[in-house]
Amino acid sequence: MVTLMYHGIISRGCFMSPPNRSVGAVLYDVPIENFRAQMKWLKESDKKAILTFDDGEMNNYKYVLPIIKEFGFTAYFFIIVQKIGKDGYMGWQELKSLSQEGMIIGSHGLSHGTLTNIKNDLILEELKLSKHALESHLGIPINAFSVPHGFYNDKIIQMAYKVGYTQIFISEKLIGSKTDCTPRIAVKKDWSLKRFQQALENHVPLMEIIGNIFKDLAKIVFRESGYNFLRLNLIKIFKWKF
Repeated sequence: MVTLMYHGIISRGCFMSPPNRSVGAVLYDVPIENFRAQMKWLKESDKKAILTFDDGEMNNYKYVLPIIKEFGFTAYFFIIVQKIGKDGYMGWQELKSLSQEGMIIGSHGLSHGTLTNIKNDLILEELKLSKHALESHLGIPINAFSVPHGFYNDKIIQMAYKVGYTQIFISEKLIGSKTDCTPRIAVKKDWSLKRFQQALENHVPLMEIIGNIFKDLAKIVFRESGYNFLRLNLIKIFKWKF
């Protein structure tokens, strides 16, 4: 089954995204009309997909929840604990409402920091404290974790399992990775409905395959800071979408 990764869902009349977002975040801001068309097609075609939403932006509560309820879907919402209640992000009441509506709440880390950049004790803090905070405030078990920024290694995944997570979600699976985790397909803002349908059929256009290979190599060679610098400048200069 395909697992889809969303971030922000935006409306032309009311842009509800937080300030100071990650480099390239705008590439994943799916217009609400596109998102609704995607969910409608999923329902009518009877295709199966796991829906996930990273970061915990308020637009997920305002726009996503009503639409997926309309079509009878559930979804995972991965929350950055230190962003809860901040400008543009859901607060505890919204998260409780999501849970009461049958949605699955997961952790996206304490600070949204890149785990490959920090030492083991800080990795454990990101994993354990975010889990504990969500469980304490919401009164539910938190079993799912989404790795921030797509930077991970087998050690980090194993640490996540050891602190009690039973489901680990990533973006692309890295070359040589041997751990049991769930890769996802990132839905982008400029996708047509046809491109969305291709994703559900595990079909990736050739140019995207080449771009993904380049992106994975850039992550390995340049690490996070170099990758983000390269990505930001390619977006600015060439309007590249990677």
